[in-house]
Amino acid sequence: MYAVGHYRPLGSPATWDYIAGRAGDVHNDEGALIRALDALEVSRNAWRAELAEFERRRSADKQERHRRTVTVEEYRYRHGWRWPGPDAHEATLHAVTALWEEHTRLSFPGEVPPADHGDLVELDSTIAGVIWTYLRRNGNLHPDHRGLLRDCLARLRDLRLAERGYIGASVAFLRVEKMAELIAHDSLPLIRRAWSGDAERIAGVFLAARAGLAYLPRLHSDEQTQAWIAGVMLPASQVWVAMLRGQVAGFACLQGDWLDHLYVTPAAQGRGIGTALLTQVKKARPRMLNLHVFQQNTGARRFYERHGFTLVEERHSGNEETPPDAGYRWRSTDDPRQPEPSGLNASLTCAFPHALAREVETAVRVLPKAAFPPASSFCVTVGDDRVTIPRRIYNPEVSPETLDDLTTLQRTILHCLYTRHHDGYVRQRHLRRIIGSLEPWVLPYVVHLVGEYVLEIVTDIDTALGDLGTPGSPTHQAYSRFLSDNSRLLTLIQQRVVSYWACYHRWEFPRLADSPGHRLVTAMTAGEIS
Repeated sequence: MYAVGHYRPLGSPATWDYIAGRAGDVHNDEGALIRALDALEVSRNAWRAELAEFERRRSADKQERHRRTVTVEEYRYRHGWRWPGPDAHEATLHAVTALWEEHTRLSFPGEVPPADHGDLVELDSTIAGVIWTYLRRNGNLHPDHRGLLRDCLARLRDLRLAERGYIGASVAFLRVEKMAELIAHDSLPLIRRAWSGDAERIAGVFLAARAGLAYLPRLHSDEQTQAWIAGVMLPASQVWVAMLRGQVAGFACLQGDWLDHLYVTPAAQGRGIGTALLTQVKKARPRMLNLHVFQQNTGARRFYERHGFTLVEERHSGNEETPPDAGYRWRSTDDPRQPEPSGLNASLTCAFPHALAREVETAVRVLPKAAFPPASSFCVTVGDDRVTIPRRIYNPEVSPETLDDLTTLQRTILHCLYTRHHDGYVRQRHLRRIIGSLEPWVLPYVVHLVGEYVLEIVTDIDTALGDLGTPGSPTHQAYSRFLSDNSRLLTLIQQRVVSYWACYHRWEFPRLADSPGHRLVTAMTAGEIS
């Protein structure tokens, strides 16, 4: 009992009861006692390893003063009732069973705050139903009880009956709270921010989840995938991991308002982990989220549709693996923005300088109707104007006859807008119509495409802007003026070029310096400085 007195994750009696119960007659069998202490040591070593990693992560947070990744929920998880180690579920079930047997032998507390009596009876009966069902299901929390357990646990933690003088009631409800916390730590994922030390485990989830997608070609080795996660995804994105019984069971990766990845390891699917990760991502982007999912991944599509995402597009290939994918979007019900019913979209008229307002209105008026509004935007400075350019538009292309009826300036405006189209082939066609222009308001449409993943588009730009790096050339002077006013955009493009090279293109261009995107960024950087 001395060892248990110093390490008692379930409390002294419950910890001893568990290790003694699994080891045998510890009072008369020395071998059973050694087995019990070995079980305790395995758990303690797991706990120490968790704390050591936790401290390393806290040290990393402190080096980046703006990062505070540890939440109240994680502190409760680290210091609350739970059994660390590989037998966490077995220990939890044993402890909850013993506490429940004790609880059912006792009546409801006689003295409780009169004003709270009804609420406490309701809380006690509700959490009792959750615990009873958990035990009846042999330690499996009912899917419908996940949210209920969280709500009840929050209410239990907020009672503070002892502070109000109701000691007997406090003891009774603390026992209920302990059972609820044990079940929560065993069955509900802990969502926390990822750090560099998670790269290997995130890669394990990524590879395990995608191994079941038979239609995906295997393009990279496990080592290359882990290197990409450590060197590109984690530094450039917001990433959360889902911890279940001490293991990383899933992760979500967010860039801007795009959910780039959400994966759960197959062994942990069906436990609410994907929902918990998606809930966290929605908290980070409470207005809107966009994502792409492979069209053949019907399970993922049903999952997102159940959580309020609507289909935006289906396309043949916009990804490295080549299977067709589908674009989805979620908007908060509190977001007043709604899809524009007509082709005239006010946000598109803000994508050009004020001096072009009349020409822009004429050009935008001929756009075919879009079922969805533009997806997010970026801002740049053009001369004395601040313009807001959509990241993606969903209007079908105008007919050649309609284009012929417009002026050259109006056609150029439409070509600029179509370089923001969701279809890469459309973007490329219209880019080729404007890439020779040095009009200041055209340049941001070209520059932004340098930071996209479609290599053919970047190659077209690299070929067309051959004199970008030549000091004194018209191209150099025009882009130099624009980039000197938009250094943040250039920094973003630099980051994306490196990210997409590492993720998609480095097997074609083993050296970053040889990739067309890097050549363009190098020339643009020199132009900005000059």
